[in-house]
Amino acid sequence: MQGLVLILAMAVTVEALVEYGKGIGLAIRKGQWKTAVTYLAAICLSVLLCFAANANLYDMLGVTFAWPWVGVVLTGVFASRGANFVSDLVKRLEGKADDTQAASSLPDPANSAETPK
Repeated sequence: MQGLVLILAMAVTVEALVEYGKGIGLAIRKGQWKTAVTYLAAICLSVLLCFAANANLYDMLGVTFAWPWVGVVLTGVFASRGANFVSDLVKRLEGKADDTQAASSLPDPANSAETPK
């Protein structure tokens, strides 16, 4: 179970880094400086809070980095995605569950074939 949690934590962290990179890059290219600053402020605030609390999700999961502070920074990036990411994840998972349920309620084409007359 711990391995699964580690994989999910790493996936969320990588997704956050990619989304922040895309968002900040796009905002800068479009001259939307307030948006870029908001992204950077969210990351910085979250990382600072993680340093202040000595929060290191990766250390808790048994992952050690060559530089111990990397785990705290990545935990800050993970945390900066916040409730919005969790909400999106839950919606996606619910959508998959709904799709699965809808597919299972459809008639099975293999069993519904007409018999020849």
